[in-house]
Amino acid sequence: MARSNIHLLNAMGARVRVVAPPTLIPQACERLGVEVHNQMSEGLRDCDVVMMLRLQKERMQGAFVPSEREFFHFYGLTKSKLKAAKPDVLVMHPGPMNRGVEIATSVADDLQHSAIEEQVEMGVAVRMGCMDVLTRHLRGGCDEGDAR
Repeated sequence: MARSNIHLLNAMGARVRVVAPPTLIPQACERLGVEVHNQMSEGLRDCDVVMMLRLQKERMQGAFVPSEREFFHFYGLTKSKLKAAKPDVLVMHPGPMNRGVEIATSVADDLQHSAIEEQVEMGVAVRMGCMDVLTRHLRGGCDEGDAR
């Protein structure tokens, strides 16, 4: 998820920052054209958009984070941490969310800043459209003009 977003955002000319503990930052992450930060206050400073990602403990082997509680303390998005971003910041998260781990409920449900519900809903629609186009193409049900 993170790498594909980084490639897309860079292609669109966005300035991309990655904020995470050093144990979760991929090696040579800077080569992807991003700024790497280990503190939320630095990484969120003056951001227009903050996209959180789910802490995928099922993919982790070893002790990448001491505990979910400690991770939330340092890297969970809270209203106080969000103050470092621009006042009209947009908060995104592709879902599913671990409330109280990577994002506080008060931020996730904030009607002024959160676009999470719309992001998840539209993400499903986009994936359905892509699958429809691909399955039609695989069945030979579309002509060359439709298979872009």
